[in-house]
Amino acid sequence: MRVGIDARGLGNINRWRGIGRYTARLVEALARKAEGEAELVLFGYGEGPSGDLLDAGTARQVEWVSVPQLERFSYAGMVAEHLLFARRVAASGVELFHGIDHNLSPFIPCPSLVTVHDLILLVLRGPYLGPTAWAWMRFHKASARRARFVVVVSENTARDVERIWGIPRERIAVVPEGVTPEYRPLEDREAVQDVIHRLGVREPYFLYLGGFDPRKNLRNLLLAFKLFLYSAGEDVLLVMAGDRRGFEGYLDDEVEELGLEGHVHFTGFVPERDLPALYGGATAFVCVSLYEGFGLPLLEAMACGTPVLASGVSSIPEVVGEAGLLVDPLDPEEIASGMRRLWEDAEARAELVSRGKERAASYTWDEAAARILELYRRIFS
Repeated sequence: MRVGIDARGLGNINRWRGIGRYTARLVEALARKAEGEAELVLFGYGEGPSGDLLDAGTARQVEWVSVPQLERFSYAGMVAEHLLFARRVAASGVELFHGIDHNLSPFIPCPSLVTVHDLILLVLRGPYLGPTAWAWMRFHKASARRARFVVVVSENTARDVERIWGIPRERIAVVPEGVTPEYRPLEDREAVQDVIHRLGVREPYFLYLGGFDPRKNLRNLLLAFKLFLYSAGEDVLLVMAGDRRGFEGYLDDEVEELGLEGHVHFTGFVPERDLPALYGGATAFVCVSLYEGFGLPLLEAMACGTPVLASGVSSIPEVVGEAGLLVDPLDPEEIASGMRRLWEDAEARAELVSRGKERAASYTWDEAAARILELYRRIFS
């Protein structure tokens, strides 16, 4: 079977975010699992897949079709891009198509399935659902309703898709994301030290990794960290890692007002090759987000042997299970209490590290690819 895969996330704003990493890791696993059974045709921007995101072996194994990137911040521009995208799919001769990016075309001419990572724009609305985002979600919904199957990354997203879009539950397949083998405890402490010092980080530190938009609840994290420092009386750092483009200066005033200068360090974007060391050097990984479609950094931290403190809302409890310490993200006192426990209680830390490594090992991209390949077979047959 000849399968088309939406690979625009390898070349647009999502390339270093969740969708880009999801696309790369899933395509690599599908290439391993589907060899001899399926031809993979990737549709993306530019002349070929990004060499620093998709591995070279997979890039040689797949076919690449370049698609146009038009002005997407107008309704007419979106419609034109969707129509041109659909024409490229039709001309390629693919027999089924897998949509992955948020901005999906509802005009795909062959049977399809789509991955829905989350419905953040529709659940939280407010600062997220402007005119452009509203149009994206209209096209996204139309694509999902036409698809034979809707793949979601968590039960929480499955409930949102069924409730908000009215997609029947029997057409929704929950396929969680995976963790690559590179995320593991690093025994070479010197290598860990080299990475964190290069990033301007000093130990000990709590780590946050992710975006900086409002749903990440970072103001409450800063308030909780202030409370933790007051009670701990120790020189501890809060490392906030991730690309702040679009949110430059965000939180800087709060850091100053809370008297946290010198205790909070923004690293900016961190290459994936450095993440296992950054996770591994942390006292704990902290994620108090108000909404996540999945929450892959939680699993990555656990795979690296780092205990996790996380929100008890949205998809996070189903990802973390009993392998992390769950707190109310709206209560800075409770977050601070969780940080104190992970700081002071060595036995609790050790137990969470053990549970975390075991839980993370159960999430693999090969398993995700096998389940999606089975959906391809069902559509193809």
